[in-house]
Amino acid sequence: MRRAFLLGCAALALGCLVPTRVHAALSETPFGRPKVKLDRLDFPSEIAESKELEAHLRLTLKREARRADWGAGRQSRISYRFSVKELDLREEAGVLHVTCTALGRLPKGKSAKSHIVFGGDPRERRKVVEHVLEIVARGVVARLAELERVRRASL
Repeated sequence: MRRAFLLGCAALALGCLVPTRVHAALSETPFGRPKVKLDRLDFPSEIAESKELEAHLRLTLKREARRADWGAGRQSRISYRFSVKELDLREEAGVLHVTCTALGRLPKGKSAKSHIVFGGDPRERRKVVEHVLEIVARGVVARLAELERVRRASL
């Protein structure tokens, strides 16, 4: 009888501990998405369609920042800067070559850089350039989000 009583008490105590551990694990996981803000965007003005491409890049950065896992919850605010250092277009042997280098920065000196050389149809120049900007933006934002996740995990 005493053994059954002790086993019952142990089962009850174990049952009480499991929800506490699950609740503790859930409380460490951030809920929602943080407010991610682009502080500054530097874009070369020597490109012919620079205003339209800059607007496309802003929309792409907003979409990628929303999709990225920053490791932060709804109450958090994250700001970053994005700079297109090089955007070079040249046509060679019937192929448009687009070279793009971009740099993203978080506060406290963390940065991410992406470089790509991409080729496409010269008749679809704008489409190729927009695609290159999307690839670069996705890479930089994903790396910045990873740096922010690591920083928050170490706190």
